[in-house]
Amino acid sequence: MNENFDAFDDYAMKYDMNEDMIKYKYNHSYRVVHQAEEICRSLNLDTVERDLASIIALLHDIARFKQWTEFKTFEDSKSFDHGLEGVNILFKENQIKNYIVNEEDYEVVKKAIFNHNKYKIDESITDKRELMHSKIIRDADKIDILYSFSTNRLLEICDDESSINEELMDVFKNHEQIPKSEVKTKNDRILMFIGLVFDLNYEYSKKRVLKEKYIEKIYNNLKNKKIFKPYVDEVIKFLKEGNKNVRK
Repeated sequence: MNENFDAFDDYAMKYDMNEDMIKYKYNHSYRVVHQAEEICRSLNLDTVERDLASIIALLHDIARFKQWTEFKTFEDSKSFDHGLEGVNILFKENQIKNYIVNEEDYEVVKKAIFNHNKYKIDESITDKRELMHSKIIRDADKIDILYSFSTNRLLEICDDESSINEELMDVFKNHEQIPKSEVKTKNDRILMFIGLVFDLNYEYSKKRVLKEKYIEKIYNNLKNKKIFKPYVDEVIKFLKEGNKNVRK
């Protein structure tokens, strides 16, 4: 992987590392690599699959550098979907040739990166390997997102006195991830973030979030704790149930 790390660094360093959010995405990419490797170990995957998961993790947010530089936001839109744009950068602009990846694995890389930021994995994916790598990158990414929001002041979550949409409450109670399109207020957004745990696929991922107390740390930074306590309690309960909630 060292040559792949060098190639990624060459790409990333073309952007302004003096910008905090560019530096954040660079560091995020490497942390997601680590989490992907840990998930692979928990699944007893061989080195071939671990290396593939690592390169997917390294490149999953490659489009974020362009997105922040051009738009000064990480909010996706109809005109810029960073999963799709990442695939375009790698395969239409042929950046993938700078990395050591077997060509027979290109389709796995494409689908995993395209699907990593979607509400759900494309149901048309039936290949077990493609599905596994899509799940690994989604989990690894969410683990670091929760870590980042629990510790990184660049990504501070601010609550207010706004009410939470009742429809979102029902989604949450059903242990489903909240769609970004349904988020209207600051408090809706917080509920969406703590509800990311409902989309975790592997037992390792749930144990990691629970052990590191990411949800509790996010909660401790909120002002209006009374509103969120029932939801935080539900998330902690979900995580503690462990493999009862692991998806097949």
